[in-house]
Amino acid sequence: MKHYHTDIMSLDRMEVPSSAFDQPTEDMVDALPLLYQRGYLTIKDYNPELDTYILSIPNQEVRIGYAKGLLPSYTGLNATDVQMGFASKFWMALKKNDINLAMHELQSYLAAIPYVEGFKRKLAEAATAEGFYEYTLYLVFSMLNVYVRTQVKCAHGRTDMVIFTSDTIYVMGFKVNDSAQKALSQINEKGYALPYLTDGRRIVKVGVKFSADLRTIEEWVTAE
Repeated sequence: MKHYHTDIMSLDRMEVPSSAFDQPTEDMVDALPLLYQRGYLTIKDYNPELDTYILSIPNQEVRIGYAKGLLPSYTGLNATDVQMGFASKFWMALKKNDINLAMHELQSYLAAIPYVEGFKRKLAEAATAEGFYEYTLYLVFSMLNVYVRTQVKCAHGRTDMVIFTSDTIYVMGFKVNDSAQKALSQINEKGYALPYLTDGRRIVKVGVKFSADLRTIEEWVTAE
């Protein structure tokens, strides 16, 4: 996946022609054929008008295994430590519908990470700090019993992250060295929460500010 510069956050929904994934691995020009043939992606839907297929990660079991495998390579973090430490606390806070407690847990966890050499090196190598934190959270949250999507397309742009639980949808915007309020304002101005208004679940918008100096969350604001 690194060799082919695979976007690890794109695998939740990929619309491709059959020729993109149904080909011999020796002729690969990207990682897609191997991911499909090894079961990390499966066919979820078909568009007969365009003759294209929707590929996605098949289930939560595969998603967790996928996240565990990629987390050390992409972030320098130990997957077991993340799952048994921060992830379980964050998930329990979400189950209580306490987003502020969940964010406090995330803030505390990230604050300790800068002392992990692998994490510091991966952050320094990342194209942008904002993107690095985005795919780090994507992998971490993928290890929980939640469904998470990043860079979700909508009419006026892309939502940084959306977390789905059984009764709540969290629409999240990230800023690095900018205000959490600005991230929240962007969610409102761009209408990032609008696609979920008819879902029936509670919708919580979360603006998050990351500090490049502190390497953790500096502040967040929420609104329903």
